[in-house]
Amino acid sequence: MRALRWAAPVLIAAALLLCALGVLTAPGRPAPAAYRAGALPSLPPVEAVQRQSGWVDVNHGEIPELVELPGIGETLAQAIIDERESRGPFRYPEDLLSVRGIGEKKLAGFRDMLDLTAEAPEE
Repeated sequence: MRALRWAAPVLIAAALLLCALGVLTAPGRPAPAAYRAGALPSLPPVEAVQRQSGWVDVNHGEIPELVELPGIGETLAQAIIDERESRGPFRYPEDLLSVRGIGEKKLAGFRDMLDLTAEAPEE
C-alpha cells in the first residue's frame, strides 16, 4: 500500500518531464519530427554547452576572453582590464559603464554573458 502512495506522484513527474522534453505531447498535437522518425537528439558535451552559454569572467579574463563579448574588441578589452586594475573588481554589470566606450546600448548587448565572480578561479 505504501508503494501505491508514491506511484501517482512519480507518474505525474515522469509525464511532466516527457512533456518538457517534447517526447510526450498533448492530445491532438503531433510529436516532434525527430521522435516520429525514431531519432533522439544527442546532447552536446559539457564543454560545448559552457562555450555556448557564453559566460565571460570580466574580473579575471584577459583580452582573448573579453573579445568574445559582442562589441568588444582588443582596445575595449584592454580598457576593461585597465579599469578593473585601477578600481578593483566589477560587482554589477552597470560598473562596466565606467569604462570609456561602453554605454547602455553596448552593455545591453552582452549583459547576459557576464560572470562577475570576484574570487579568482581555481586552476
